[in-house]
Amino acid sequence: MAKTGPQRYPGASTTYWYQSAWGGDSMESNVIVWHTTEGTSLPSYSGGAQAPNFTAVPDFKNKRLLWYQHFDFDTSARALVNRPGGVETNTLNVCQVELVGTCDPSTHKKWGSTPHLYTSELPDWVIRDLAAFVKWAHDQHGVPLTSAVTFKAYPGSYGSNGVRMTAAKWNSFTGHCGHQHVPENDHGDPGLFPMGAILDHAKGASTPTTPHQQGEDSDMPTTLGLYSTTDRPLVPGKWTTLTVEKTDIVTGANAYTASVMLTVDGAPAGGTLQGRFYHQRTDGSRWDSGIVERPTTAGSSFVDFPHAGSIAATEKLRFEVAYFPATSGDEKSVTITTSRVRGLYWK
Repeated sequence: MAKTGPQRYPGASTTYWYQSAWGGDSMESNVIVWHTTEGTSLPSYSGGAQAPNFTAVPDFKNKRLLWYQHFDFDTSARALVNRPGGVETNTLNVCQVELVGTCDPSTHKKWGSTPHLYTSELPDWVIRDLAAFVKWAHDQHGVPLTSAVTFKAYPGSYGSNGVRMTAAKWNSFTGHCGHQHVPENDHGDPGLFPMGAILDHAKGASTPTTPHQQGEDSDMPTTLGLYSTTDRPLVPGKWTTLTVEKTDIVTGANAYTASVMLTVDGAPAGGTLQGRFYHQRTDGSRWDSGIVERPTTAGSSFVDFPHAGSIAATEKLRFEVAYFPATSGDEKSVTITTSRVRGLYWK
């Protein structure tokens, strides 16, 4: 099927583009399914195996969303369950959007003062930027500015929740819904999502919106490129902060996207390399991103750890890695032989 209309959302970064590796079916999308990542940073999506079409990451300092595009608008993504013998989900004219944040009130409480989005209490600037995307999808692709479903608060939205569509309703549905509404799925995100307010904003009931160009009003991004061939041993089970030319990958930035790529020698197949970014604060405390896991392979292991987020002016972005052998009791160290960091950051 031919795809019509512009396939890239204006201003969206394609740094984490998965269509080349994971393909997808061409279609004419007339449904948008909304998700929450249940995290505070851009997920790795298992290297794209579970990725949506778009991810919206909050930039709290500048009060805007940073958009990342992983597939064309009219190419099927991979964030929904699709069981054999039932309806189609990912491939049924569906564009999928993940919002970095949570719909779970217990998670919201646990995160406390850590900057994050909670869908039951989205700030106006998030509604504004989501509405800009909704309006673009309507104007360029004809996605209706409608949502004939009820968004329930989590955890009541999980599983058989009373709002999940039947196969027949799903097959004929157009407009906007959430993961909680899709048949063959049990997730309850995005919870009590303010779909009505977003649609009203997109229709012009509020101040008109336009897509925000990433980097607009905050200068052009600075390219991040670090490289090291210094051997670095990894002791099993111990986290090691990595130095790639320098320890502090980014300082004084407000938004960034970065990938650490490592070549590791001496690790038998079946082991695990874990990596995470963290924000080091001046008082000695730190904020940790989610852990990304990569398997070790026979010979050299080539692994990557992507991340995106925002930091305070006084924080320093760092990365640490840990090695866990396949065999219990194996205490032999492995060696990082090559380290690379690639990305962009905005001052």
